[in-house]
Amino acid sequence: MPEFTYIDGSFARRLMPRRPENSNKGSFGRLLAVIGSAEYRGAAHLALEAALRGGVGYVTLLGESELVASLLPRFPECIYLEKPKNELLVKSDIEKIIECTEGESAVLVGVGSGKSRALAELCIALLRLRGAPLILDADAINSLALLGEGGRAAIREACREVILTPHPMELSRLIGRTVADIQSSRVETALAVAADLGVTLVLKGSGTVVTNGREAYVNTSGSSALAKAGSGDTLAGLLSALVAAGMPTLSAASLAVYVHGAAADDLAAEYSTLGVTPSDLPKQMARVIATLQKGE
Repeated sequence: MPEFTYIDGSFARRLMPRRPENSNKGSFGRLLAVIGSAEYRGAAHLALEAALRGGVGYVTLLGESELVASLLPRFPECIYLEKPKNELLVKSDIEKIIECTEGESAVLVGVGSGKSRALAELCIALLRLRGAPLILDADAINSLALLGEGGRAAIREACREVILTPHPMELSRLIGRTVADIQSSRVETALAVAADLGVTLVLKGSGTVVTNGREAYVNTSGSSALAKAGSGDTLAGLLSALVAAGMPTLSAASLAVYVHGAAADDLAAEYSTLGVTPSDLPKQMARVIATLQKGE
């Protein structure tokens, strides 16, 4: 077993960034989220709320018109760039999407987007572009996995920092190893994959592993309360907000997984591990952050 450090409350408190009073929305970054779809509107909803609760200054969502129409009444704080469903990921429009990333301090792709080669092409275009850290979640990873070694090579050759946030099945698809194999050696596998691909890797699950291929951290918070569709969407939103606000990627990932798990633990104490829903998490994550800020 390689060496690793546990992420606990004390560790998370040391990671908490200061938020100066003499600041404005421009002080805390800009997040572009290319997420969601008409079929998976809830995923975008969960990620957006988590990002907003995570303290980022601006959040811009680029998505289908139908998705934007459903999100706007709930999140008037966001900026919306909408596209007709049949135009969002066509080749002729990827260049326009790339232009939207200029000036952003983090870009999140893949939450509830639906797996497709078109999404893989967008991810490759973003990977080839110098710019802000790129967080690839869920269907961004699944879409790159469709390309086999081509998808892995695109990640290795990235011109920007990359964070991957797979659960074991998504990682299995990307690297071509079984879930059982990954789960039998989670820390070793995460270290090897992060080193090979040159990324910050968040291998979700019981004892989430965060690593850059050199250092490894294992989260101590969380439980089966998080074993519900949508939980990962809230983690992606929070992590992206912390990166956009200026935290180093490894620190942001470590803090995000702890806060996410601690929020679930707090809610489970009230509702049981059966009764926690992902939509409960964003506000509770903000409460955990408040506790950490106070040094408790």
